[in-house]
Amino acid sequence: MIDNLLSELKINHIGIIINPKMKRMIEKESGNCFIEDTIQGVSVCFVWDELMQVHREYITNEGRAAAHKLGFNHVCYDIESKELLQKLHNFILKNRLGIRLTLPEPSPTEQCNIVSFYKIVGIGIVEFNILT
Repeated sequence: MIDNLLSELKINHIGIIINPKMKRMIEKESGNCFIEDTIQGVSVCFVWDELMQVHREYITNEGRAAAHKLGFNHVCYDIESKELLQKLHNFILKNRLGIRLTLPEPSPTEQCNIVSFYKIVGIGIVEFNILT
């Protein structure tokens, strides 16, 4: 049901939780810099994965991510507007498919705009990047 809806959306990135000690190594190997996300209390770095044709978002396990295990954390999907997110939100709640973890909030990165996180039953954490 929800997986069909998600499959119609474009994947923006996959989120991976890392130990903060790995920041320097990732910056050195990728040539990209970590950015401080003061809202979430984490540092993030986006790296293009040529093989998967998607960005990997490395997230330090501190702040909101402090309790998360290292490794895969979430998939982020682009969604066209706040109105479409609201429709999806209503669908998720009506069908008891999950809960919203965060209200829409600005991302400090160029990769994302306004983001909101959900915990979806049978899928896990999903982030929606609202484009407009």
